[in-house]
Amino acid sequence: MAPTFSLVTLPRTSVRLGPAPPNETACEALASVPQRGPNPPAGEGPQDRRRLKKEDVKAARTSRILLNSGDDMSLAEEHQPPAAGPIPDAVTEEELMSSGHKLPEGHTCPLCCLPIALPAGEHSKLKHVCVLQNAHSGQASDAARLALVRKRVDTRDPVATEFLASTYYHGNDGLRQDISRAIVLWSEAALLGDLNAHFNLGRMYFCGEGVEKDEARGIRHWQHAAIQGHPESRCLLGHFEDKSGNHELAVQHLLISAKMGLQKSLNEIKGMFMKGHATKAQYAEALNGYQDALEETKSPQREEAKKFNGSD
Repeated sequence: MAPTFSLVTLPRTSVRLGPAPPNETACEALASVPQRGPNPPAGEGPQDRRRLKKEDVKAARTSRILLNSGDDMSLAEEHQPPAAGPIPDAVTEEELMSSGHKLPEGHTCPLCCLPIALPAGEHSKLKHVCVLQNAHSGQASDAARLALVRKRVDTRDPVATEFLASTYYHGNDGLRQDISRAIVLWSEAALLGDLNAHFNLGRMYFCGEGVEKDEARGIRHWQHAAIQGHPESRCLLGHFEDKSGNHELAVQHLLISAKMGLQKSLNEIKGMFMKGHATKAQYAEALNGYQDALEETKSPQREEAKKFNGSD
């Protein structure tokens, strides 16, 4: 059974501006982690959760209208409600380890029907093609691209909402960097089911970037994404367990994501093997699984496409 959501309204916090660390280095950014074991919020019954959900979804919709009205915050910035975000319920260890072993929908090329190599953003020219529709055309200005994205956000498209959140986070396409806006949009995208939004919210809460630091909440976001097949979230859970001293559980997490084709997880297991925290057999299993997953992404047509595009 998929975890349900309980929602709370987050307090406004100071925004730390500066160079935005790329998502792919999130594992390395987690230098220190506490003991694991997030517990469900105390004192919340089903009626409270339903009431909070109605109130906060309404607030999220209001903030979305304000956020997408243009680049100038003006009145929207002054009266913008606090970011409202989903808190996935804690999952059992059995559910966590038995679910999410396959890549979710969207990791298959719509043209050749083969899996897209990870990280998908580096191996797919068609990412967001249905959402952006020529938004990445060299003919389009930053404003034109953003207008196309915002049209999709207005229809509550989860991928477009996550894309706009990431654009604000990194300060791309002519937008000034705005981490607070990114968190609001990621929160809505997560409500709409986007796994990348859960991944990014997990990182923000775990590290306390732009929000009050809440490691347990960050872990829940990663767990929610991991049980639905998000390999990067699974990798961070493995990294967390390793740093917490739970080496066997860490290896199990990393084996799952390595077999999905995530090289970072393979490298993590290799590092654990070098430290004596993983066995040679476990590293061999991860390597074989990773190579099998990588092989599934190859085809003569893709090799020709790489040559045509000048890729290695």
